[in-house]
Amino acid sequence: MKSGLPAVILYAALFITTHVSGQSIQEDSILNQAALEHTLSVYYNQLGDQSPIYNGSLYRGYDVNFQGGSPYFLGGKATPGGSVVYDSMLFTNVRLIYDDLAQILVVEDEGFKLRLVNERVSAFTIGGHHFVRIFPASGYQGLPDSGYFELSYPGTTSVLKWTKKKFREDISVSEGLTRFVDKSESYYIYAGRRWLYIKSRKDLLQILGDHRKEIQRFMKKNNLNYKKDKDNTIVQVAGYYDQLAK
Repeated sequence: MKSGLPAVILYAALFITTHVSGQSIQEDSILNQAALEHTLSVYYNQLGDQSPIYNGSLYRGYDVNFQGGSPYFLGGKATPGGSVVYDSMLFTNVRLIYDDLAQILVVEDEGFKLRLVNERVSAFTIGGHHFVRIFPASGYQGLPDSGYFELSYPGTTSVLKWTKKKFREDISVSEGLTRFVDKSESYYIYAGRRWLYIKSRKDLLQILGDHRKEIQRFMKKNNLNYKKDKDNTIVQVAGYYDQLAK
C-alpha cells in the first residue's frame, strides 16, 4: 500500500506540522520558524508595498442574501492567524476568507479584501483546517476535479476531503425568489498510487483490507461510527493503518 505521494501533499504535510495554531513546537522547530520569519521580514522590507500576497484584485463578495447555506468556509468574516504558501513562499499570521462556493482564497488587509491567484497558491491553513490546491496531474488520479481539497490526514495513507457547493434559486408565490447554497462532501484516501473514493464503511475496510480485522477491532474499541462521524472515523483509521503498515 505504501507509495510515493504527490509533492504538494508532502509539502503541505510539512507546512501543517510546523504551522498549526496552538500546536506544541519542539525547540529546533522554533529556531527554524524564527529563521523563516526573519527571512520573510527581510523579503517584505525589500518589496515594500509590492508584497505579493497583498497585491491581488479586489474581492467584492456577494450582494444577495442566502436563505440557506453559505458560500463561505467558516463564515464570511476574515479568520485571523491563517497561513498560506503563495509563490512557494510561506506567509503566516494573515487574515483569510475562503469562498468555497467559487473556490477563491481571500486575504484581508486594513479592511480591504483581495483575492489571491489560485495558480500561485500551494496550500493554506484557516481556522485549524488545512487545504492543498490540486491540479490535473498523474499523481492525482481518482480525484473528481481540480481545486482546493482539505487535507484531513497527511500521512502515507493521506485523506482528502472534497467539499462541493452549488448555488440554487427557487421561486414561490409566498416567498418570491429565494437563494440557497447546497453542499456535498466526499472523501478520498491515497492507496495503490491513486486516490480512491470512500462511499461507505465497507469501502474503507475494503481499501485497507490487508489489515481489515485489526481496523475493525480498533473502530469498535474507540467507538468510531462511520455514519455519525465520517471525518473523525476516516482520519483515525488512516492513522492507525499507517502504524500497522510500518
